[in-house]
Amino acid sequence: MKLQVLKADNSILRTHCEELTRHELRLNATQEIIEELLDYVFGTNNKGAQRDRSHSMTVGLSANQMGITKRISIVDLAVGRKNLSDIHVLINPEIVWQSKTLVEHVEGCVNLPNIWGSIKRSKRIKVKAWDRSGNEMLLTLSGWPAILLQHEIGHLNGELFIDKLENPTKAHLVEKTDYKIYRRNKKTWSKYIDVTPLLPH
Repeated sequence: MKLQVLKADNSILRTHCEELTRHELRLNATQEIIEELLDYVFGTNNKGAQRDRSHSMTVGLSANQMGITKRISIVDLAVGRKNLSDIHVLINPEIVWQSKTLVEHVEGCVNLPNIWGSIKRSKRIKVKAWDRSGNEMLLTLSGWPAILLQHEIGHLNGELFIDKLENPTKAHLVEKTDYKIYRRNKKTWSKYIDVTPLLPH
């Protein structure tokens, strides 16, 4: 199976993904999907000595972003570290607690490669999940990793980061050639795009 990133208007991105049973998780077909998701993240992580500052980093990916409606997310918990990777497979991740304190960060998405925007999310969270072998884990996260997990679990619930924009008519439009400039000028960016047509109706 060759998975591909879906376009932003694909209805699968708005699907609430199904939980996996341990039996499903053990199947070769499921493990092959996990390998393909990992391959994509590792291939586009853009970290370390070979980092290209004119391109964004892929630090998270959920299965439905590639057309698979199962609750699988790949996350790089070294999200704030440009030279390190700490990539994990999370099966059936669920937020079991989140702080009332919010933080605001600029987010993007591989399904909307030219769209960015400032989003408010909980500063700290606790997430219950399985690893790819079905072992239970409880993650307590704050800052960037917490934001990343909220973003990815949102995908599994059929949500996109643009749903949380304060003004969806003024999402940041960032062409590939402008990304390096955008990194330095996020707060004053004035190229906008109206993402209202992509929001749930």
